[in-house]
Amino acid sequence: MKFRCFLVGWLALVFSMPAASLKMDSLTAGPTTYSYVTILGANTTDLYFTHAQGIANVKLKYVSPELQKRFNYDPKAAAEAEKLQNEADLRYQKEEATTFFSRGDKGTEKVNKQPVTSEESIADPVSEGSLLGRPAPLLDADRWLGDKPSMEGKFVLIEFWASWSIPCRKCVADLNSLQKTFKDKLVVVGWTSEADITNVTELKMEFPSAVDSKAKLNAVASVTSIPFALLVDAKGIVRYQGHPGAITEKRLEALITKGDGSRK
Repeated sequence: MKFRCFLVGWLALVFSMPAASLKMDSLTAGPTTYSYVTILGANTTDLYFTHAQGIANVKLKYVSPELQKRFNYDPKAAAEAEKLQNEADLRYQKEEATTFFSRGDKGTEKVNKQPVTSEESIADPVSEGSLLGRPAPLLDADRWLGDKPSMEGKFVLIEFWASWSIPCRKCVADLNSLQKTFKDKLVVVGWTSEADITNVTELKMEFPSAVDSKAKLNAVASVTSIPFALLVDAKGIVRYQGHPGAITEKRLEALITKGDGSRK
């Protein structure tokens, strides 16, 4: 429902733009080329269009001079608009993080009374800002790339990634292996803030992935570099946050074997 509202709002914005639709066999923006393109309109910073793989928008500064001229691209105005948007996004992310950590619930208080270390611990918290030992934040995605997985009663490994990141690409094979090995007890979930994803198939990800264009979860989890992972147990408690390389098959086996209960 949330994605449907987002899509309706996005289309309303596009169709309110003054430029007429324009069909093109292809459109190149930076390193990416789109095929069977129908341009719906533009604003100060972005060009909006449909293409063979769905709906997308790109920065006008990355398209051809001809298209820039057609849609009245003004570099100075675009730079100022991007600056204001980035500032607004940063405020939004900080608000998301503040809301999560200030939210008081009995479940959190109960969790915090538990020991903070054990033989199975992959990492231990040393800051109030750590998610370790806390109920996991909601996976509030704008959209899923494919079907949303069922996570009830399973561990969930959330992998923050970006298609352009070489370290993220190198992690895919290991994540595929973990998903295959623990397929009945674990769900690996890819999580990206890239709004326009066109080369997911090239990564050969054998697990579902979601788009969080506002990077809400990134803010709550204090993600400052990628790849980054959150491991949530079957009860919905965060057991690890950090580089996914620390989550080996042996460590995961120990956690899953000891853990029980169902995900709330």
